[in-house]
Amino acid sequence: PVLSLSQAMQYMELLPKEMQPVTGTDGAAYRRRQLLRQLPMYDQDPSQCRGLGEDELQLMEDFVKKYKAEALGVGEVALPGQGGVGKEEKESREKSIAAGKPPEATNGALERAPPAGLYRCETCKQAMPGDCPVVYADRAGYSRQWHPACFVCCRCAEPLVDLIYFWKSGAAWCGRHYCESLRPRCAGCDEIIFSEDFQQAEGLAWHKKHFACLECETLLTGKPFALHNASLLCTTCSTSKGL
Repeated sequence: PVLSLSQAMQYMELLPKEMQPVTGTDGAAYRRRQLLRQLPMYDQDPSQCRGLGEDELQLMEDFVKKYKAEALGVGEVALPGQGGVGKEEKESREKSIAAGKPPEATNGALERAPPAGLYRCETCKQAMPGDCPVVYADRAGYSRQWHPACFVCCRCAEPLVDLIYFWKSGAAWCGRHYCESLRPRCAGCDEIIFSEDFQQAEGLAWHKKHFACLECETLLTGKPFALHNASLLCTTCSTSKGL
């Protein structure tokens, strides 16, 4: 269903002021930062990655194809109980036409929708007024809905930018943390690691070529090192910094 102008404005007002993506505001700048943070291009496009080997390239292409088919979605804004109405009516009409039957009229009603007043937010569990826009996620099923400000990543609790989500294990994830839940991310270049030969230390991971001192770029594989604020330092540079 298409929201009226007043409902669309109401949806925007339900977002925190500093996150409302109005052109020229702090909210617009916040949206740009979140796009880069939650949906880095090098998690989506192999051509944006630096130095993928042939085997790694194929693994990444398969990885992206799989998450697009199985997890990626865009939230839908509608009034409580109206999520997916247009889609389901269209599918019903198409099935009826294919079967040579007249389309059934649904009058916008979904049989599985709870009675009025019983809609609750999936995150905060609070009741949802019937006249306030909510967010639906197709992959979650239309029995679930969220307040606009509650449609957040289950890992970082940040609002999902442009309502883009990845559905896994019964929860919505941002792109960054969904990818990290499946593959390690390099602490040096921030890209997902597709090689099985990589370095790990204190819960972090690196491509072998990035497991190097931040200051002098000496490779540290098999050598002593210090880890300061997630940055690697050789013993010489660490000592010179008084760490």
